[in-house]
Amino acid sequence: MTATLLPLDKIDPVTAWQPWRPSPADPWGRKWAGHLYRRAAFGPAREDLTEAEQLGPAGILDLLLGGRPGADETLRTIVDIGQVAAAREDGEDQMRSWWVYGMLQGGHPLREKLVLFWHNHFATSIAKVHRPGLMFRQNCVLRDHALGRFGPLLQAISRDGAMLLWLDSNSNVKGKPNENYARELMELFSLGVGNYTEKDVREAARAFTGWHTDGEGFRFNPGLHDGGPKTVLGKTGSWDGGDVVRVILEQPATARFLVRKLYTFFVSETPPPDALLEPLCESFRKTDYDVAGLVRTMLASRHFYSDHAFRRRIKSPVEYVLGAVRAVYRRYAETDPEYRPLPQQVLVPRVTAMGQSLFAPPNVKGWPGGRAWLNTSTMLERANFAAALATGTLWTVPPSATDTAADAAPPRALDPARLPAEERATRPEDIADALLDLYVPGGVRPDARAKLVAFLAAGNPAGAALDGRVREAVHAVLAMPEYQLA
Repeated sequence: MTATLLPLDKIDPVTAWQPWRPSPADPWGRKWAGHLYRRAAFGPAREDLTEAEQLGPAGILDLLLGGRPGADETLRTIVDIGQVAAAREDGEDQMRSWWVYGMLQGGHPLREKLVLFWHNHFATSIAKVHRPGLMFRQNCVLRDHALGRFGPLLQAISRDGAMLLWLDSNSNVKGKPNENYARELMELFSLGVGNYTEKDVREAARAFTGWHTDGEGFRFNPGLHDGGPKTVLGKTGSWDGGDVVRVILEQPATARFLVRKLYTFFVSETPPPDALLEPLCESFRKTDYDVAGLVRTMLASRHFYSDHAFRRRIKSPVEYVLGAVRAVYRRYAETDPEYRPLPQQVLVPRVTAMGQSLFAPPNVKGWPGGRAWLNTSTMLERANFAAALATGTLWTVPPSATDTAADAAPPRALDPARLPAEERATRPEDIADALLDLYVPGGVRPDARAKLVAFLAAGNPAGAALDGRVREAVHAVLAMPEYQLA
């Protein structure tokens, strides 16, 4: 299939970013709905796929960009919970569980997906900041601006307490500027290597002198600020930090840098030629860096709904774990009398063991992503998680004196053997197709499906033995190469 793909440098850039339209030869269905949900969310639940089929590509993208009804009200509650979590003695661990809860239950997964993107873009680690409250506030800043315009976000991050501590801004004073923030602002946050000079960094650092934190938030110290003239990126004035950000936003390189990173995050990890991205860069500049507009164009495009994008990203640990859980975690589980809430904290150690410790990226460059997610150690952790999820041992609840055996069992919402009534097939072929449709909509290699069918059929299991075999088959599906790809 991929051998016949038109090379990226041969694709017409204008046509590539036009809206995709389903056709008899390439219809809208679970394959493309699952593709959209893996990129614009953390993977689909069964109900999400059914809903997406009904709404169509434009309707479900509108829903993802706007969030579900009540999502903003839910967010207010989640933020209140986060403030309490960050203030606890074990605030670091509590916040990780809190954020995972928001990703799963907040009703706006695309916004949370972008919060994760910006968290990695403005990589800040609690390992140095040591203040859960500041990390919580930064997380809220990222969420407030996630789908807004990049300029206000960059200004807000430049005044963010956690960022100021992370990059040693309190030591940036008149006469002895600290270049840490100025350098990362240009290299990692806006322009990219090659689009500024060392003199630009030095001059920008002078502009940020006196931009300090009192441990709670931004505090400007005028006595330590260098108010003299500076020349940054060819512009001269008595600049402060806000002026430097404004000058940076005027540079064409800023749009190119951001569009490329968002392309890698939402579309494909295969590096695209500059020409393919230019229509997006031009539009991004003209709309004053409207992130929501850029994301909409990407996720609605002909290029996105093509083999150039389909399964062209490796899932991060967060995507892998939450996607597997989402597939069987029923959206309206609270209405099920057998439902028992999933404690989010059981997922956090799994994600961390796979190499992605939330609120603690490894360095200022963030997680490298891509193939770096997969090595001997992390693949073993993925396999162990898949086994625990599939066999119902992901978490256990110690029974109380009044609990029945059912009360102490894993929640039905996380039991992959309990397919909906219409899908409780007994034929190995039908079971395999139901599982593949749930976890990897769009299918797998024919030989992989054939092996799964043969495994389910071996020994003709029935009853409890068949349920056990189905769980083992789920483990096998979650270990497939196709499932590692978003």
